[in-house]
Amino acid sequence: MPVAPEVVAGAKKLRADAVNELLHAQAARVYRLAYALSGRWDVGRGIARFVLNRSVKLMPKWEVDDDPANWFNRFTIMTSRRSARHQPASPQKDVLVEQALQPDNQYIAFIAALRHLETQQREAFLLRHGEHLNARYSAVAMDCSTQAAETHLGAAEQAMKLVAADHFDALVKKMSDAYAHLTPEPDQLVPAVSHVVFRQVRVRRLVRRIVILISLIALAAIACGGWWLYRHVQT
Repeated sequence: MPVAPEVVAGAKKLRADAVNELLHAQAARVYRLAYALSGRWDVGRGIARFVLNRSVKLMPKWEVDDDPANWFNRFTIMTSRRSARHQPASPQKDVLVEQALQPDNQYIAFIAALRHLETQQREAFLLRHGEHLNARYSAVAMDCSTQAAETHLGAAEQAMKLVAADHFDALVKKMSDAYAHLTPEPDQLVPAVSHVVFRQVRVRRLVRRIVILISLIALAAIACGGWWLYRHVQT
């Protein structure tokens, strides 16, 4: 979902309403991508929460022309790579299997093969057939060149076709449908985003105000003490 430039500018200044709107625009894709990359609900949830929380701390450092969608895609992928060792307990427990409509053995084997691809090949495959990104945007998300992204996607598709044979297109479509169903419902996203905004913006702002107030009280106390000492010496 596109985010208006004024919203991005407000988020960079950590205005609560702007941060809230920006995160609501990006959170669904972050969770969906995190679930798909990890294959697990618990790991994907941890990745998404980390990305959303970390994004607020880094927003003031964003460049003027940064695209939030590109930033969140890239940071989600970079974070997921650190969790790559946490694989689904079994092919049947993979989120792309659990969310599929009537997953048969052939589809389960297809997803199992996806998990055995090299990391960047799997990323390229999911970005293209799950998020439907072209090579340029996939390259930005994967932090590589467009040519490299195309190479990773080609290698992934070639490997998956060896598993799927004549059923490749049908299995890709089934995976794409399952991928779309990884998107959390709004009643799950709203509290998650609100919690991030509360912790990372409102609480931090409150803490800063308390620190400033304590500093002012301390300075006032020092000034009063100095004044009292000065008057005492004069008398």
